[in-house]
Amino acid sequence: MLSLLLPLAILMTQTQGAPNDPMLDVWPSAPPDGWTRSDQEAWRTDENGHFRVVSNVSHPTLEIFTSKTVKETAPTVLICPGGGYYIEAMEHEGWEIAKRLNKVGINAAVLKYRLPNRDSDKPLHKAPLQDAQRAIRLLRYNSGKYHIDPTKIGILGFSAGGHLAAVTSNTYEATYNSVDEADQLSPHPNFTVLIYPAYLEIDRKTELNPEITVTKDTPSVFIAQTEDDPIQVENAFAYALACRKVGVPAELHVWAKGGHGYGLRTKEPGLSTWPDLLIAWIQEWSRQRGS
Repeated sequence: MLSLLLPLAILMTQTQGAPNDPMLDVWPSAPPDGWTRSDQEAWRTDENGHFRVVSNVSHPTLEIFTSKTVKETAPTVLICPGGGYYIEAMEHEGWEIAKRLNKVGINAAVLKYRLPNRDSDKPLHKAPLQDAQRAIRLLRYNSGKYHIDPTKIGILGFSAGGHLAAVTSNTYEATYNSVDEADQLSPHPNFTVLIYPAYLEIDRKTELNPEITVTKDTPSVFIAQTEDDPIQVENAFAYALACRKVGVPAELHVWAKGGHGYGLRTKEPGLSTWPDLLIAWIQEWSRQRGS
């Protein structure tokens, strides 16, 4: 079992604005493929001064948010913040949604995944996918410690994190060599949530990119996006249609206005209901599997 990060590392994270929750190293030593960045990890407030983001990530971590009202059969959601595989919006697309889920008895974990060198590392999602698969395995391996159900672990992604969630949901074999006992467990999520996902479709068509192959074994999915999203609502349509073709349950919500990157902070009357719709969907999914 992996140990917690050293107190100094936890203190550094707290100063960056994260809640004081258990945090795990995703990898016990160096990450797969010897992949690291030469530049230092950097935290800052976004250009509008609204939320905290991180860049230049070489050291991925998994922060656990266990609900105080949780049941042993409650689902757990692995959250992948967005940011174009350039930054990660850890505050409003990570910690805030984790705490919102905790309030209704749903566990969460926020993944700070590695960010590639955009000028040289292709595909951009390779290292993040390894981190996401490893994070799911760590949640299952530590399920007894954190009192979570290893059969009810879903993945939620915003924007580029939505792409990561979709790729992880449709990749069945591990993309790295086993490093410990946790890697004997499945890296595949039990359900999927895509919030204003990016990079799923090709040329504004309802056709998925080749790294995403939806099959009958793809997990059930909840999708939310707006028609005026500059990242293109066709991302949501393409994934939902692919699920429909193979009989995978997909709940799709589309609103006229709201743009992109809002997290829980939208003021659009209809769009602001998306977290409640998601929670109802997760709770019903869990109930059908024994809650």
